[in-house]
Amino acid sequence: MEVFNVLIDLSEKIFWAMWVAVGFAMLFNTPRRAMFATAILGGIGFTIKFVLLKTLMPNQLVVTSFLGAFTVGMLGVYCAHLVHTPPVVFTIPAVINMIPGKFGYQFMMGLIKLVTEEDKQNIQPHDFMETFSNGLLTTFIVMALAFGIVAPVLLFNTKTVKNKNLNKVIKEKVLKR
Repeated sequence: MEVFNVLIDLSEKIFWAMWVAVGFAMLFNTPRRAMFATAILGGIGFTIKFVLLKTLMPNQLVVTSFLGAFTVGMLGVYCAHLVHTPPVVFTIPAVINMIPGKFGYQFMMGLIKLVTEEDKQNIQPHDFMETFSNGLLTTFIVMALAFGIVAPVLLFNTKTVKNKNLNKVIKEKVLKR
């Protein structure tokens, strides 16, 4: 019964991650033909991050975010060939659900607390360290998401997505060594 509850919880989170991706894709005027790919990529990226975070890499938010974004980037390059749309059109909305809103909020609230404190003697070292930690974590997660999206595009997308056979490009890149 425990496994069933975990699977139900995971499928609910994937469902909402897909809708977040579609919502932001609509906000960014993504073509309709790319909406399905955006939803699938959003669900896959979130699933990889969530499953790795809960099983193999607990407390490794930066690494799991990078791996989720890298997977979205790789599949985005492939989907770009299928949908005839640049990969950035559906990779950016697909990773928005992995942006660390909680840590960014805590960082900003900590900064406001540190700056607006009337009596600077009341500021504890713990408050400063917690604010600094939240800021660094937010920065590194966002950088991991950006590098995860960009790396596959730089590796496999040399000119354009039109009139290219992705399998041929991958063979050329691998055998080029």
